[in-house]
Amino acid sequence: MGLTTTYKDGSTPKVVIIGAGFSGICAGIRLQTLLNLNTFEIFELEHELGGTWLSNTYPGCACDVKSINYQFSFEPNYEWSKTYAGQQEIWEYLKKTARKYNIYEKIRFRTEIKHAEWHEDLQQWVLDYTNLQTGEQHQTRADIVFSGMGPLRIPQIPKQFDAFEGPKWHTAQWNHDYDLTGKRVAIVGSGASAIQVVPSIVDKVKTLEFYQRTASYIVPRRNATNSALLKFMFKYIPFVHFLFYKLTYWGSEFTIRAFSSKKRHTFVRMVATFLAWSFRYWNVRDPVLRKKLTPTYVMGCRRIVVSSDYLPTLTKKNVNVHTETITGVKGNSLFLKDGSVQEVDVLILATGFHVQDVLAENLVIGKDGKDMAKAWGQNPKTYYGITSADTPNMFLLLGPSTGLGHNSVLFMIETQVDFAIKAISFMMKHNLSSIQSTDKACQDFVDEVDEKMKGMVWSSSCKSWYQNDEGRVTALWWSSCSHYWWRLRKIKPDHFLGVKRL
Repeated sequence: MGLTTTYKDGSTPKVVIIGAGFSGICAGIRLQTLLNLNTFEIFELEHELGGTWLSNTYPGCACDVKSINYQFSFEPNYEWSKTYAGQQEIWEYLKKTARKYNIYEKIRFRTEIKHAEWHEDLQQWVLDYTNLQTGEQHQTRADIVFSGMGPLRIPQIPKQFDAFEGPKWHTAQWNHDYDLTGKRVAIVGSGASAIQVVPSIVDKVKTLEFYQRTASYIVPRRNATNSALLKFMFKYIPFVHFLFYKLTYWGSEFTIRAFSSKKRHTFVRMVATFLAWSFRYWNVRDPVLRKKLTPTYVMGCRRIVVSSDYLPTLTKKNVNVHTETITGVKGNSLFLKDGSVQEVDVLILATGFHVQDVLAENLVIGKDGKDMAKAWGQNPKTYYGITSADTPNMFLLLGPSTGLGHNSVLFMIETQVDFAIKAISFMMKHNLSSIQSTDKACQDFVDEVDEKMKGMVWSSSCKSWYQNDEGRVTALWWSSCSHYWWRLRKIKPDHFLGVKRL
């Protein structure tokens, strides 16, 4: 890249990274390998790294992106056991990678950032944090902050379920000490987590009451086992792994056409819709049940889920599918709008996460004392989703206004981190204490997203995590991952304002 790795006086900025999931680990590694910068710390809330893949340990938890694309491009894993890796295997990969690059020694575990505020006079971020083991409160300063607080970390639990008196938990807080064998189990929610959990527990429970809020489009998941020969070829025969990686990436990238309403993409949309329809038809022969499981919105508006065992599972005798609204909860019973009542032993909530409101108020205070939770709010003005005019020297890895519907999020993480590395190098080369994107650059990006989204299915009337409470589409990936990479391939000086070091 030809990067500048220090200021002229030989110093480097102090960096704080919030979160030790894929985003935070990627940032730490690239700071070391691309800038030779070791003046950074990672603050992690949990006892171990992993983020999403540490928190989500429910039965059947796995990635719905093919394994070969769910890895860092600079750290290929030749040993994936299957086409789609499970939670444990992904977590082990991330830990192994962190150990290889000595990231563990940079992490402060069980440490929570309580408040981060930009001080213009210091040209630094001042961060208040708490050691959750001792309860002690501390403060530190940083020249640059990476926010790697992923969206799939704060469970969304409707208040009405507080009244349930039996054992209950969210899929992201799975109770592994409780044995479901022979129990009457209720699962609320029909997103990706529920679609993985249901087939994994159905054969051990007595009955499974499944409360579907919205039907999902399901496409088959061909999860083949990677043979020893294939692993050998990946590892020892030049270009084999690289070709598989690229072909898989571009195959996923091509599917962006299925999310477009443009006429030239009609055929791809029709093929994808027919695949989902035929898969549902042949697996659910009962027309009444099949009608319940048939989405009424355009394909792709909500997340498409890959699963080969979910639909067959719902046809089993011990499974009851409910589509009526839950109107009340009392004791161990759930009351539905149609007047029916189900008494169960255990309640499992697959009710999703706080994706759009992931940032708490008073957590990040940007320039001029602006609370970024309120400032971003319903219209997050960011520069390609990675930095904001109000947050100098802060890089948002999968921050506000982001969501991905068709490809690997790790590609996006790497793209954002590499852009941040270029920005830090730019700062040092030009002797700047801070940089921030201009208001115009941010607004131009927001306008472009709004314009591009007019032709995408995410702008249709159905509610999804790509939209905020007002129905505004805030998904970042308006065109394609490759398009996004092309936009962030280099720093555009006229898009930024800088402050010279004293």
